[in-house]
Amino acid sequence: MTAPQKKILGGLVVVLIATGLIYWDETRKDTLLSPNKPDTDEVCIQVITPARNPQTGEVRDFPTPCDVPEGWELVEPFANY
Repeated sequence: MTAPQKKILGGLVVVLIATGLIYWDETRKDTLLSPNKPDTDEVCIQVITPARNPQTGEVRDFPTPCDVPEGWELVEPFANY
């Protein structure tokens, strides 16, 4: 490999790494805003959130309050279900 070819290859590697880092940073920002709903600007704390489906009585833990489906009722942790 000649010296000019090495320079071109080195430049290409730098461009690819920079592109990957920019993409990673943008993806990371979206994930930090709302990990399970990346299309929103909603900020949601990462805390286990128990909720009850009023139609079936099913109680389930969700990773954030934003992940609780519409219509489900939030329940107190450790409550008698």
